[in-house]
Amino acid sequence: MTDWSREQAEQELAAWAAANEYRDDVIKAAYRAGVTKARIHAMTGVARTTIDRVLQDPAPHAGLSGPGARDQLTAFLNEFIDGWPRQPSTAFGGELYPLRRPAVAQQFTPEQIAEQLLASAAFRALRLGTWLSTPKGEFITAAVEALAPPPYAIDISLLIDAVKLAAQAQQREARQKAVGIGLVVAIGGAIIAGSRQG
Repeated sequence: MTDWSREQAEQELAAWAAANEYRDDVIKAAYRAGVTKARIHAMTGVARTTIDRVLQDPAPHAGLSGPGARDQLTAFLNEFIDGWPRQPSTAFGGELYPLRRPAVAQQFTPEQIAEQLLASAAFRALRLGTWLSTPKGEFITAAVEALAPPPYAIDISLLIDAVKLAAQAQQREARQKAVGIGLVVAIGGAIIAGSRQG
């Protein structure tokens, strides 16, 4: 192995970190597609015990799913839209003449809100958009509609569209990383195979 410059070393570390982040997803998807554990081991060099552990793990990298998933997204969104105007409460003690502020949808596009979501580490940690899938629109709609007190109706639509766009962008990014990792693994495998023959 040759000496690397600092930049090359950091690129390799980033590729290695990305590979580890998506490795489990790739193994699960390959196994579901019919690739045997032995073939996965032969192609990747991942230990068979690790492959067994990954396949037994319910879904550590499958994004936001399971019981309480909608509540997690709703809780995140409640914090994210803190400060957005909300519909006034009509319950006893609510404001009779609320101070009306303009809806967020009158100031921002779904794409702009999606950019803000993607810039949030908390949103990225939810992993709504994995390389395998994004959540169905009904899931996102239910999470947004569960916000209390609810934002203005026009802002609900804005937020639903923005979350969908951000999840799709996150999925595209994950797929690009997975493709890059696949190329690195394939090249590495070819190099190893060539060195064994030589």
